[in-house]
Amino acid sequence: MKLRRDIAAVPLRTGAETWAEIVNLITRPDSVDAGQLTAAASVMASLLSEEHYADHPLTLKGDGHRLVVYCAYGADALSLGGEVAPLDWNPTGKPWTLYVPCDPTDLDWVAETLKSRAPRLVIHALDETPADAEGASATQAGAQPALTIDWGAAR
Repeated sequence: MKLRRDIAAVPLRTGAETWAEIVNLITRPDSVDAGQLTAAASVMASLLSEEHYADHPLTLKGDGHRLVVYCAYGADALSLGGEVAPLDWNPTGKPWTLYVPCDPTDLDWVAETLKSRAPRLVIHALDETPADAEGASATQAGAQPALTIDWGAAR
């Protein structure tokens, strides 16, 4: 199952504040390798300042459900507000991977910068989705489309 959260970004939050909100959402005291999220903060703050994440989510695969995080920008961010519905599980409580879509013009420097700092973050082009981020192949016999529950819309 895939769960979704929407987080207000610019102008309600800076890129750094948006990243801090995402880290707060996905970590707990028992999170595995949470230091990698802190190590990636400056790069992620830069990326989240751009409006790509309104249409291209961060995808977290770890313990439990697959989590997709979209950002809202401009008037959408202001109308969404600062509240983010908490998760009822710790997706980073066991080994996890965060798939980060990136503008092709930034892809090389972002991947190079994060490969040693935060190897659990997998950087990919905006128009590509790694198969691991989507789960089982849709071409498998009997595959069903992923179920998405948008708990953030229930506010």
